[in-house]
Amino acid sequence: MYYGWLIVAGALIAQFFVTGFFTYGFPLMVMPVEAEFDVSRTEVMYGITWSTGLGLLVSPLVGMLADKWSIRGLMVMGAAAFGFGLILLSKSQNILQFSLVFSVFICLANNLLGPLTGSTVVARWFSVSRGRALGIAAVGTSLGGMVIPYLVDRGITELGWREMVFYFGITVLLLLLPFLYFVMRNFPADKGLAGEPNLPTAHAAISNAELTVDGPDLGVKQILTTPAFWFIGLTLGLLFMSLTGVLTNIGAYMQGAGVGDKTKTLIFALAGMGLIGKLLFGYAADRINLKYGLWVAIALAATGIAMLANEPSYPAMLIAALLLGLATGGMLPVWGAMIAVVFGMKSYGRAMGAMMPVIVLSVMPGPILGAKLFDIYGDYNNSFYLFVAVLALSFILLTPLDLKRIK
Repeated sequence: MYYGWLIVAGALIAQFFVTGFFTYGFPLMVMPVEAEFDVSRTEVMYGITWSTGLGLLVSPLVGMLADKWSIRGLMVMGAAAFGFGLILLSKSQNILQFSLVFSVFICLANNLLGPLTGSTVVARWFSVSRGRALGIAAVGTSLGGMVIPYLVDRGITELGWREMVFYFGITVLLLLLPFLYFVMRNFPADKGLAGEPNLPTAHAAISNAELTVDGPDLGVKQILTTPAFWFIGLTLGLLFMSLTGVLTNIGAYMQGAGVGDKTKTLIFALAGMGLIGKLLFGYAADRINLKYGLWVAIALAATGIAMLANEPSYPAMLIAALLLGLATGGMLPVWGAMIAVVFGMKSYGRAMGAMMPVIVLSVMPGPILGAKLFDIYGDYNNSFYLFVAVLALSFILLTPLDLKRIK
C-alpha cells in the first residue's frame, strides 16, 4: 500500500476529533453551559466568535509554516493544544474563562489540525488522485459528526458537560497525539518515495516529484493580488458563514421546534450525508470544472436552509439536513483542489493560510447573527432567511472565477 494513504488517514483522524467536537459536538453544549453560567445564548457563542477572530492572526502564520516547516510538528502541537485546552475548559468558573480558553485553544487546534495542514500534506503526497485523496481525508469531519455528538450527549447526560469535556481532552492526548507523531510525514521523500505510484499513461513523462511540488514559489503579496484568490475566498467565506451559523444553532433550533430529542439523529444524518458528499465531490474534483462543483454545493446549502426557515415537519427537517450535509461535504475537496490548481503545491500552504482570514472574517458573524436574531424575535426564521440571501451572493461572486495556474 502506498504510504500516502496513511497520511490521508492521519488528516482524517485529526479532523474527526477537532471538527467533530467544534462543529457537531458544541451545539449540544450550548444549553447546558447557558444554564450553568446563567447567561444569554449570545454570550455562549462568544467563544466561537473570539476563536474565529483569533484565527485572523494564526492562520496566515500556520500557512507559511506549513510550506517552510514540518507539518507533522504542527499537527502534533495542535493535538497537544486541543487536549490540554479541553481539560482547562472543563475547569472554567464563569463564561469569560470559558470563552477565553475556548477561543485560544480551539483556534490553535482548528488551524493546526484542520484543512490548513491536513489538505496541504495530503496534496503533497498525491497528484492525479489529489481530489479523491482530499475528499477521503475530509471524510473525517463527517465521521466526527456521526460519532462525537452521541458521545458528547451521553457524556453530558451521565457525567455533566465538565466531566465530558475533561475525558474528551484525555482521549485526544492518548489517541490522536501519538498517532500523528508516529505516522505523519511531510513529503514522500521522507519515506524514500518519489510520489504517487501507478500514474496514468498521460502522465508518464512527468515525474511524481514534479507533480507533487509543482507551481511557482509565491510571496504573500503575489497571492493577495491574484483575483482568483478573492473570488474563491469570499465565496467560501460566505458559504462557511451560512453553514456555521445554522450548525452552531441547530440544537437550540430543534429544541424550540419541539423535537430537541431528535437533534442527535438530525446531526447524524447531516454528517453522514457529508461523508457521501466528500467522496462524491472528491471523485468529481479530478474530472469536472471545479467552479461548477462549488456552485452545486452552494445551491444545495441554500435549499436546505430555506427549508429549515419555513419551520417544516421533522421529516422535512431531515431532508434539509441531508442537503446541508451534501453541501458541507462537497465544498471541502473542491476548495482544496482549487488551491492546488491556481497556486500549485509550492505555495499551497501560504495560499490557504492567507485565505483563511478572508474566510474567518466572513464566518465570524454567523453564529452571533443566528443567536442574536433569536434573542430579538424568539425564533430562527429571520436569521435562516438571511443566510439564504448570503448564499445567493456567494453564488454570484463565483461567476468571474478563472481557474488558471499563476505563472
